[in-house]
Amino acid sequence: MTAESELDPVIDQRVRASIARQTMLGTLGVSVLALRPGRAELGLERRADLCQQHGFVHAGALTALVDSACGYAALTLFPLDRDVLTVDFSVSLVAPAAQERFVAVGSVLRSGRTLTTCRGEVLGVAADGTRKVVALMQATMMAVSTMSD
Repeated sequence: MTAESELDPVIDQRVRASIARQTMLGTLGVSVLALRPGRAELGLERRADLCQQHGFVHAGALTALVDSACGYAALTLFPLDRDVLTVDFSVSLVAPAAQERFVAVGSVLRSGRTLTTCRGEVLGVAADGTRKVVALMQATMMAVSTMSD
């Protein structure tokens, strides 16, 4: 499957339902921008209550955003009896998050039976549509038995 493939509607619905259950993402105001096999794009609008003392969007908000994008990218490739948990990640903050909107793109580099390696990036989107990389993530996700609610 290529990144341009359509996502099976059952998997699309499953991923969106999981995102909707994440109260943290709801608190941040995260939106689903795109889902494809092995790829998830999530959006975040700049808000004053998400900023740190210098007026930039806080690294914690950006990390939650890109961690979720990587996790949901992995989940798009998992069997229906498996769910996803983050095992490990590293984030590099490469530019101040001063833009009006942010897009986190999570992509699967390798999907294994248990562990999946993902790459994530957060793009700051200026008012004129110009995009700039503000954060990069390398993450390992784990397939776990589906958890009941």
